[in-house]
Amino acid sequence: MESSRQHLPSHKLYLSCLLILTLWMSLFGISNLPVIDRDEARYAQATVQMVETDDYLNIRFQDRARNKKPAGIYWMQAASVKAFTDPGERKIWAHRIPSVLGAILAVFATYWGTLAVLGRREAFIAGAVLATSALFVFEAHIAKTDAMLCGFSALALAAMLRLRVNLDKWAPLLFWVAIGGAIMIKGPITPALIILTLICLAVWERDLGWMRRLFSWPGILMALLIVLPWSIAIGIETNGAFFKDAIGGDLAPKLAGGQEKHGAPPGYYLGTLPILFWPACLFLIAGMWTGLKQSRSSDEAGNKEALTARLLLCWIVPFWLLLEIVPTKLPNYLLPIYPALAILCAVAISKMIKQQNYKWSRWLGGVLILIVTGVLVAAIVTTENFYSVPSTITRGFVSMGAALAMAAAFFFWRKEALKALIAAIMSTVIMTPLVYQHVLPRSQTLLISPRIQNAFENNRIILPRHSGPRILSPHFTEPSLVFHLGTDIVLGDKIETILAGKLLKSDIILLDEKNERFTTDFELISQKYNGSNLCLRPLSSVDGINYSKGDDVKITIFETGDCD
Repeated sequence: MESSRQHLPSHKLYLSCLLILTLWMSLFGISNLPVIDRDEARYAQATVQMVETDDYLNIRFQDRARNKKPAGIYWMQAASVKAFTDPGERKIWAHRIPSVLGAILAVFATYWGTLAVLGRREAFIAGAVLATSALFVFEAHIAKTDAMLCGFSALALAAMLRLRVNLDKWAPLLFWVAIGGAIMIKGPITPALIILTLICLAVWERDLGWMRRLFSWPGILMALLIVLPWSIAIGIETNGAFFKDAIGGDLAPKLAGGQEKHGAPPGYYLGTLPILFWPACLFLIAGMWTGLKQSRSSDEAGNKEALTARLLLCWIVPFWLLLEIVPTKLPNYLLPIYPALAILCAVAISKMIKQQNYKWSRWLGGVLILIVTGVLVAAIVTTENFYSVPSTITRGFVSMGAALAMAAAFFFWRKEALKALIAAIMSTVIMTPLVYQHVLPRSQTLLISPRIQNAFENNRIILPRHSGPRILSPHFTEPSLVFHLGTDIVLGDKIETILAGKLLKSDIILLDEKNERFTTDFELISQKYNGSNLCLRPLSSVDGINYSKGDDVKITIFETGDCD
């Protein structure tokens, strides 16, 4: 046994491979994938305004307070923007760097936590499973909170795993640092996850002894130092409005009903998990079965399997059930439990390499990855056929990826778990960069805001963010338009206030010809400008699909000027 350990690669080599794998999965497409509506565009624009105004306390989208999440992710994005870009450039890739760093933190923390209960190879497998899962990769590509939240959640879970089986002197401090960081990223989500886990474990085991190791006064002090300064400052600055809006205006409505049309029935997360955890959905059933089986083993001293399985299941199941009950549902809400799922998959793979059982888990896992791969291949091909121009590059890489996924299922059925893992990872290593680097950036039909910006530049209209003319857009109001054109563009009903005031010769009007109010609004705006001896002249149009609403649009750019 000792001899076999000596032949294992070093920690440095395993961590280097995980770093390369995570960067490979995260960086392709990060610079040429346009800002995504709506959440990413809101986060990025609010960060832009922080940098523009040097106000790093208040969070605003245009002139509205964005009292939803704490300032942590905005500060990280602002630091990245200031470090890597020049003022006014609005390079979305710079906003996404913190998400990449959050992904790296999550993968490394998963490796570190798994080492407490398994060997280096299994820890590497857990990290690799997480690094290549579909939802995790998506969140690593976009400038939101979820990848970094996953990183801090994984760090808290890893610290708990290490404290669960042996006393690690750094684990209590890192546990509380993770809690403080997670609160500054997304408020109470990770603390709620931890509390549910501990309650579930206490009820299950009727033993609170090990939990005393979690309490570390230096750690608690560190968490307070992370959270309190901004919390006190924003409370004073907004006279308490931030917390009132964040809890009463954002969190509570999500718990009470399907906020912003994101409602879904219970079972939503169970139904979408195989797709979002692809390609490791191959091992998901085996992983959960292994966890359940090991959780029922004896509590004799040194039984790491039972202690680990119970913690992982208590991390996964209560939070999952809570999310299934909450009416508002979004795929990313489940991401904090992905590190635990990855570790369970690693445990199952380790068992399957040594054993020849798991008959039903192997069969079902193979079927699952084939079905999900077929769905993903169809989605990629459909996206390119309908929203872009089909290419031989896509067909070639998709075929290779699908063939590897089929090979993974075949190896799994043949009881060759390690070969199945390698084939599954190679499948996503080939297909994922294709999607983010090639397919999505070429889907011009969906990219309305970037094409409007291009139309401005082609017509030599100075963008508002470069002190250009006033822009009025009553119909197309997506946040990405603000990010691309400038903070001061006027959206939606606010145009009525503009029309009641002074009209400018240089105004630019954006109207959606497919909007039901187009004719009425065009006549009203034309009359207002004609009354000032100004006329509207169409310059160019951008047509496509507003994917946030699912509506066809045709945005025509009108310039105001002297009537002929």
